Formats: sequence, C-alpha cells, structure tokens
Amino acid sequence: MSFITIVTVSVWLLWAAPSQADEPLWLCHQADGSEIYTTDPGALKDCKQYTPPAGITQAPDLDKDRTFRDQPRKSYEKFPPQERRSEEKPKPKGEIDFEKFRMLDTGMTEAEILTRVGDPKHVFRFGRNIERWVYTTPDEWLIEITFLSGRASNIDWYRPRP
Repeated sequence: MSFITIVTVSVWLLWAAPSQADEPLWLCHQADGSEIYTTDPGALKDCKQYTPPAGITQAPDLDKDRTFRDQPRKSYEKFPPQERRSEEKPKPKGEIDFEKFRMLDTGMTEAEILTRVGDPKHVFRFGRNIERWVYTTPDEWLIEITFLSGRASNIDWYRPRP
C-alpha cells in the first residue's frame, strides 16, 4: 500500500467515527410491550433518550489483592475406572442410538461418520469406490449408509420383517 492510501484511509476513519458516536440513542416502547433501541426515533412513539448506566468495572489486581492467591486450591477426585464401568453398559459393535443417527447427513465423509457413531456392524464393498455400512439400533432398526468415493451418498433405515 502506498503512503497516500494509508493516510487517506486513516483520515476517513477518524472523520467517520465521531459522527456516529455523537448520535443519541433512543429507547422506544412498543404497543406490544417490546422495546427498541434506535438512533432515529422518527415515526416511533413513546421514545426517551437512553443513557447507559455509568460505571466501569475493573478486574481486581491479583498482586495487591491476596484473597485470590491465598485461597486453597480445590482438588477434584477422579472416579475409579471400575465404578464408571459398572454404570455404563457396553454397546455391541455397530449399534447406535436414534439421537446419534439423527446427526448423520448425506455428504459427510467416512471419518465424520466414524467420529460421530463409531465402527459399523458390517461393511460391504462394491468395486473400488462404493461401500455400504450397516448399523443397528437398540430397537432392531437397520441403518444402511452408502458411500460413493468416501462421502455418504444415501442413508436408509428400515425395520426388517420377522
């Protein structure tokens, strides 16, 4: 950028900024009970000039105020692994919940789907670029995701007949 361009832009910014800051802010109450803040109350009724409440909050100076530094640190206990495992029931491979299924969409990559729902129960390959992954749900629905060149091109779900 040339020196003239920088000076021109700087002068323009300095000239434009005060004109916007000098406009008063108006608070207008509507008939439905809502409020609108505006710089041009023109056709609006029941408007009063708004002045924000004064007062600046400063963060405490940690070097001068020792109350923050002198407090004991909290220690958090981690749950022993055996307690967590007893609460969680391991899911069978390829099983996903309906909430996770809802997050799937066509156009997603294989990596995105693996990250969201995990490994499939079955993988079928049709040639070099076509794959079909099969998942199940706890209530016995089948979900088939067809990939074309690494992206989900179709997602089908159905309940097989008994």
